[in-house]
Amino acid sequence: MESSLGGKMAKRFLFTSNAGYGHIHPLIPLALALKEAGHTVAFAMSPSRQHLIEAAGFTFFPLVTSFLTDPEYQQLKSQLKTMPLDLEHELFAYPRLFCGIASRLRVPKLVEIAQEWQPDMFIREAGEYGVVVAAEYLNLPHAVVACAASLKGQAIFEREIAAQLDPIRQQWGLPPDPDLTALYRYLQLSYSPPTFSKEEVGYAGLQGSVPPTTHFIRPQFFDQSNNESLPAWMGQLPKQPTVYVTLGTEVNSEPDLYPRVLQTIIAGLRDAPLNLIVTLGRDKDPADFGPQPANIHIERYIPQSLLLPYCQLIVQHGGSNSLLAALNIGLPMVIVPLIADQFFNANVVHKLQLGQVLQLEQLTPDSIRAKVEEVLANPLYRQNILRLQTEMHALPDQQQAVELVEQVARSEVIK
Repeated sequence: MESSLGGKMAKRFLFTSNAGYGHIHPLIPLALALKEAGHTVAFAMSPSRQHLIEAAGFTFFPLVTSFLTDPEYQQLKSQLKTMPLDLEHELFAYPRLFCGIASRLRVPKLVEIAQEWQPDMFIREAGEYGVVVAAEYLNLPHAVVACAASLKGQAIFEREIAAQLDPIRQQWGLPPDPDLTALYRYLQLSYSPPTFSKEEVGYAGLQGSVPPTTHFIRPQFFDQSNNESLPAWMGQLPKQPTVYVTLGTEVNSEPDLYPRVLQTIIAGLRDAPLNLIVTLGRDKDPADFGPQPANIHIERYIPQSLLLPYCQLIVQHGGSNSLLAALNIGLPMVIVPLIADQFFNANVVHKLQLGQVLQLEQLTPDSIRAKVEEVLANPLYRQNILRLQTEMHALPDQQQAVELVEQVARSEVIK
């Protein structure tokens, strides 16, 4: 039921997301800002993330799906096992998994939750497509929070998804949408600076476009879901460059990549005159890497918002959240792209000269050390990063995002 809110009416917003932290974390600042503005906010997603959402102070609805017993999912898993883990693998998997299987399984539950909770509007992260069908079926508006730094890259992943979504739309009595106009009909919020987000991703024959409903917002970073703090040893680091190494969370669930990629990077930098800080993810054990010299610190998790201001360089996978956090601090980078949109992000980093890129097949202890030494020694990368940081910090703040969402919820046309 609506209530008065400074002359406006308070609304009810239902957020939905895939289970990956890289998909969830970009949603939290907007959800907190809407709640602070007096609106009611709830989340519907995998039960595995209930603690995170409730710890942030939101109502949680478990979105229970039967992936493991779904024949189409099992068939896709078998197909993917025969393919190398590269961009073609990701372009094949994305429309079938995120748009087809996930949407088919989630739409019935999303409709059921919405009919019970009665939201005024859905807000989805860009990789959650079932919401588009559920919202249209229920005649509700929806907004998108981009979880990709490169919107041109996101569009490439979506090239073939109409073939996956249209049969689901038909099941719910909706007309086909071959041009995908429903995806971004109302509003998309991007926390990536336009210069990065709109840059072509550098693959011949692969081009994407940015939806006209896109608005760019200055990011706020949510990464302390368990109230973590900096380790005590951070205050005792020697006066030498500090390099942070992360492969995010999703990569570390790939046995073909973990732990060997991190082991190679550590081997290349262990004897260099620098402090090396490595994080693995909350479900990984630093003991897996054995004893390390005093200049190397391996931890499960350290919030990047706390750690990055102490660093001179980040070695990472090119995941969008880590990349945007580095841009926000003004931190040059070395990228080793491994999965998903990381290939596109790495190409943009190379084109804009924000750091160095090292492909997985070229990764050796010697090659990673050479890339790190090049970026630390050459001021060009930091200068280019600082230009993007300035652009990012000049974007409208989260209050503008709240006002845009409120306009959609009130069925007003955004100009």
